[in-house]
Amino acid sequence: MKALKSYYYVPAALILLLTVTCSFKVKLVGQYDSIVDESVHQIEAATTAHIENILSNKGENAGAYDSTKVFYSEIRGQIKALITRAEVLEEGLTFTPLTDNFKNLQKQYDDFELLHKIQFNKFVIEKAQEALDQSFRAIVKHLIYLKWNQEPPKS
Repeated sequence: MKALKSYYYVPAALILLLTVTCSFKVKLVGQYDSIVDESVHQIEAATTAHIENILSNKGENAGAYDSTKVFYSEIRGQIKALITRAEVLEEGLTFTPLTDNFKNLQKQYDDFELLHKIQFNKFVIEKAQEALDQSFRAIVKHLIYLKWNQEPPKS
């Protein structure tokens, strides 16, 4: 008779466990942020224009770093702001893909600036552009994923 009564506790315990675990929400990804999305597109457009300008310049100072160094400091500031915003959006998460992507993008701009300073040629600039394009593609894919998977706003 005692064995029969213990069978009643197992389903009750399972139902209680499921109820409790379903009430907790585990957050695995950050939130979508339209400001981040818009800023990424602006930086990408500015970078494309910058690269086209340095590749198309003719004459004595064609593609010279000194005439374009302001661009790098402006981009560095914009990306730093995006890193800060991404860190806040991904606060408390084990993995921070958006923050990591922005930090990698910042490193690519640092490398691009150094290459532009010391070894300007069309091939080097085009390879840097390809690397930057890959980073932008990764960031945009992540932002699209976040946008599709965001919760509807609570009214």
